[in-house]
Amino acid sequence: MNIIKDPIYALIIFTITNACYTNSQACTLYSREDLYNPITIDNSSVIGFKISSISIDQNEDIFPVIMVKRNCDTGSEAKIAELPYLGDPGKVGSAFLADSDFDGTPEIFVIHRTVLYSDTGVNYGSDYFTTLVYKSSGALNYKLSERISSYFGAGGDVLSSTASDTLTYEYPYKSEAAIRNRIASAPYKAWLENKSITTRILRKTFLYDNANVADRTSKYLISGDRVQVFSQNAGWLAVVFEDKENITRGWIQCKDTLECVNHP
Repeated sequence: MNIIKDPIYALIIFTITNACYTNSQACTLYSREDLYNPITIDNSSVIGFKISSISIDQNEDIFPVIMVKRNCDTGSEAKIAELPYLGDPGKVGSAFLADSDFDGTPEIFVIHRTVLYSDTGVNYGSDYFTTLVYKSSGALNYKLSERISSYFGAGGDVLSSTASDTLTYEYPYKSEAAIRNRIASAPYKAWLENKSITTRILRKTFLYDNANVADRTSKYLISGDRVQVFSQNAGWLAVVFEDKENITRGWIQCKDTLECVNHP
């Protein structure tokens, strides 16, 4: 066993080690710039969220939230992504690591939320949420996973009218717990593996031309009907229903099916 006998040499080693440890520790702390607690990636890197110093419009008055990779040893930062700007920079509702494709390497999940100030024609009863999933592409770089991001999607709770508390749609992935619950479910794994999915209707549910409450049709399915699922987005299912006479296509809400009976 080697023993360092020179006290000056030992002091130098201690100082360097302690400085690196201090820098790494400080890197994980919440700073004035941070909009959310940094996510630790390894011993020398974290993911942070802050307001961009660069405007995205020619008037230089729109500054979105950006996600950055921060080197704890050098203090340098590299921009990874820009979060949605929907009339307001919004905020990071939640950010965490989760292995959503079961390859052993966790993805970065970001739930962005904002108030919609513009008149969209939809009666929102909550903030508007967007779930973004970033997959490691090597060397601590990340790129957006289009498929998994689309699965969790975006949306907000929708009221039947401005004078009512009745929800016509509820965005199901507002929290880390809801997303982790879904990732752990058998229906999610079947979707991830591109398996053929057939589900049963639990109650009368209307068909929509698109995954949007504003696009409801007069067609509906009833309890016991079975449909084949072709796509999923933000708690909506693109389905096909076949009987002896017709083939009916459209979007329905997952909560009205066996696909989401125990999971959002």
